[in-house]
Amino acid sequence: MYQIREFIERNPVRVAAVVSSIVALFLPVFAPDLPVDQAVIFVLAALGLGEYAQRVEDRKTDKALRKSPPRKK
Repeated sequence: MYQIREFIERNPVRVAAVVSSIVALFLPVFAPDLPVDQAVIFVLAALGLGEYAQRVEDRKTDKALRKSPPRKK
């Protein structure tokens, strides 16, 4: 359970993309009148944007960690 929590804390954007994609995948079960192709497009877009956003956040974090702290005068 700790590993799952740690993964969620490290990758919140990816988790949000996966959760929204799961909701979209099960949407046709609960709302059968909605077109499936639109749900598939949403799933792909959510996963792609989530992955892109997470990579941007990872780069910003890596850049911040490589900076040296400001010197005290």
